Amino acid sequence: MYRIIMNDLIEWYEEKQDKVLLLKGAVGVGKTWVINDFANGFYKHVFYINIEKEEEAAALFKQGSEVKVDKLIAALCIYCDQIYEEGKTLFVFDEVQVNGNVVEAIMSMKRHRPELSICIIASTIGEMIYEKDYVNLLYNCFLFPMTFEEFLVANKEQELCKYIEKQKLEPIAPQYIEKITEYMKLFYITGGMPAVVSEYIKNHDLSRVDTTLRVQLNQCQEYLIQNAPEIYAEKVCKIWNSIPCQFDKENHKFMYQYVDENARAREYESSVNWLVSTGLVRKVNRVTDGITPLADQVDTKSFELYHLDHGLLRMMCDIPYDRLGDGKNLLEDVHGALIEQYVLSELTMNPSIGTLYFWVSSATAKVDFVFEDNEDIVPVTVQPQIRRKAQNMKVFRSKYDNRMSLRISMDPLSFQKSVLNVPLYGLWAF
Repeated sequence: MYRIIMNDLIEWYEEKQDKVLLLKGAVGVGKTWVINDFANGFYKHVFYINIEKEEEAAALFKQGSEVKVDKLIAALCIYCDQIYEEGKTLFVFDEVQVNGNVVEAIMSMKRHRPELSICIIASTIGEMIYEKDYVNLLYNCFLFPMTFEEFLVANKEQELCKYIEKQKLEPIAPQYIEKITEYMKLFYITGGMPAVVSEYIKNHDLSRVDTTLRVQLNQCQEYLIQNAPEIYAEKVCKIWNSIPCQFDKENHKFMYQYVDENARAREYESSVNWLVSTGLVRKVNRVTDGITPLADQVDTKSFELYHLDHGLLRMMCDIPYDRLGDGKNLLEDVHGALIEQYVLSELTMNPSIGTLYFWVSSATAKVDFVFEDNEDIVPVTVQPQIRRKAQNMKVFRSKYDNRMSLRISMDPLSFQKSVLNVPLYGLWAF
């Protein structure tokens, strides 16, 4: 399946092989598949080792930074039954976040033999042990669930992508809008986890899609149980299980009382941060003021937790796939949490957008997302057919007099009175 990140991997191959390629992402987003697909297209020999599963191989790295590099390479050739050819060989080490000695040994390999092409994969988006010691030797890439563009390409609908890309120049014809909207409905159902999308592509059976989503959810929970530090384990599971309740509220601000009625922020803060570092949830902080730099306006005690993927969130919230509406009713009928989750994911993947925050006035006005754009502040509202959120944007604009606002709806692309309306299906292309 087409993945946008392939462009970054090709850039590394062509220009940055003096660094170790580090690919991070949550469990299940397709990291291993992407690297294997890339490696098979660009290299003659691929040395692949899963550090977590292959204990015998992991033992080869036990000396850490003191490892004898030439002996290690020879041992890897024997273990992988591969031949090393300079410029034609890629070393791939998966799940390296579980073993600090492995990270040190790999970086020692690169220091002593800079001609080696090395990729390491980690099931985390947080900082690994020893990572900060080698920051100048790493080329960082992050993989997230599939975008709507990637979903359309997986369904062999590249032509629809072209219409969406050209909407800045010419409106999309109604018949194509209808087709795009139907694909959006399907994408709300499947989400962007590659295994789920693949299941839909193969069988077009939405009940099997739900079965695959349940399996993926169970794998996520098993990952947390197996990997959470003992001191955090119980709290992490409680936070994870509270996600549906958090989204049921009108105000999505994370409330510890939905985790445990006796919970206190200071008792759960480290557990929240560990869970965020896995990538299975995404944290959006509140800013108290819509002025630059936004990073200086963060209220560290107020945040929202989003899921990794809107398909997984739908399953976790027990929303049947047949509850979603059709055509013009799509935006109103889809659970609001799924739409905001989708928007967060699409905006995150847009390279022109930086860190996302949210804003709440001293009263009740709330702007869904806020980001910086070249020293300008851009508020974002996800606006259903019923214009109940328009007033919130007016409050923000009157207070901060920002030059442009972003409204996300099912209306066509337009720009009026300093408000850029971007249709949900075109977030990746504006």
